[in-house]
Amino acid sequence: MDEHAEPETDPLQSPAEDPDLVPIKPSPMGRNFYLVMALIGFLLFLIVFFNVPATRASAAATLVTNNWTLASYATTPGVLVPVMNETQITAHFGRDGIVSGSSGCNRYLAAYTVKDYALTIATPRSTEMYCVTPGVMEQEAQYLSNLRNTSAIRMYEPDLNVYDSTGKLLLVFGSGSP
Repeated sequence: MDEHAEPETDPLQSPAEDPDLVPIKPSPMGRNFYLVMALIGFLLFLIVFFNVPATRASAAATLVTNNWTLASYATTPGVLVPVMNETQITAHFGRDGIVSGSSGCNRYLAAYTVKDYALTIATPRSTEMYCVTPGVMEQEAQYLSNLRNTSAIRMYEPDLNVYDSTGKLLLVFGSGSP
């Protein structure tokens, strides 16, 4: 016998040829399966169509019930920078449709409208004091410009993020007292 010869092996049998193998038939999906799937679909429907309006209403309510302090703002090139030390920029959204606060040096106010997550702010009117601290007037001008370009809001507890119409983040407020 040749020692390099392969030992004889039985060829593999297919399941059809093997009498010991019984093919497994998938069980038919019963009535309970379809009831569970319908219940899951109904629950998803309730979550999507009844919770979203509540979340939107909650966002508008949170907007007017909190006083907001600016943490950071977008510069003209779109870079998010923190508010300068020793300045405080605030916003209070009144139920009367007026947003007002401090823009770092001056006081401002503007009409606003909010519907769902859409927020529009009219051109703000402000006092005209001059601040001598370097950079404060530039920061204030950028903040007021960002307010004019506001298009949408998102609430991320405890923050309020403000976006323009392209989805670019313009302002990040934290809940605080103006």
